[in-house]
Amino acid sequence: MPSVKSPVLACFVALALTSIAAGAAAPTPPPKLTKWQQHQQENYKNSAPADEYFGRAKMSYLGMNNTFRDSAISSGAHTTDPGIIGKVALAEDALTAWERKFPHDPQLARTYYLASQVERKIWVKANQERAWVYLNRLVAQFGSTYFGKLMKRDLAIGFTEHYYAAAVPCAPAVRTEASPAADQSASPAPAPPPTPSPGPTETTLAKGLRVQIIPQPCIPPPSPAPSPSPSPPALPAPAASTSPSPDVSATP
Repeated sequence: MPSVKSPVLACFVALALTSIAAGAAAPTPPPKLTKWQQHQQENYKNSAPADEYFGRAKMSYLGMNNTFRDSAISSGAHTTDPGIIGKVALAEDALTAWERKFPHDPQLARTYYLASQVERKIWVKANQERAWVYLNRLVAQFGSTYFGKLMKRDLAIGFTEHYYAAAVPCAPAVRTEASPAADQSASPAPAPPPTPSPGPTETTLAKGLRVQIIPQPCIPPPSPAPSPSPSPPALPAPAASTSPSPDVSATP
């Protein structure tokens, strides 16, 4: 083995030590992220923590999704049940607090979709209008997601709001009295045919948005309270008999 004191070997040793020291001192550059990894990292920054709760009911995003999904099943084809409307309102309050604090949370796309589905089944004007808002918000903010593409297809087909019109009092019935001089032998006039109830009216408000208002039966007037019948006058009580009693002390 050659001695280290050789000038050529000493130069190689010095160069090796210098390169090792330079490599140890220089920081290692971070690996370059792909576009998908950058997208995932951005979603992670915008996501709400899983243990954070929102609204008056303190719901997590999973609780909101379950409420919207279960209420849509309970609504059937359509409903105006106040119990279902109250549950949905609590989940909507939590959703409003969530989107205000984390407006770019990617989990909002699924919740917007579930909220729009149940709101479409509640045939109340305010709920129908919120369904239209959720649908457009989903398309505008998360149009590239799976749920955004579903809503784009619905918008292409068209969206129709359904709700019931306000009930109005029924028109008072017209009473006709026959005159005494009228011929009693004449046959009575035929009753007019009943007026058919109007059907639902449909109006186009904007491109892709229609409104169908379903009329409700009129409210009949309250029946008058029966007048109290007069009580018959009280009859006088019969007088007591005054016939004399026989004398039992007399002898025959």
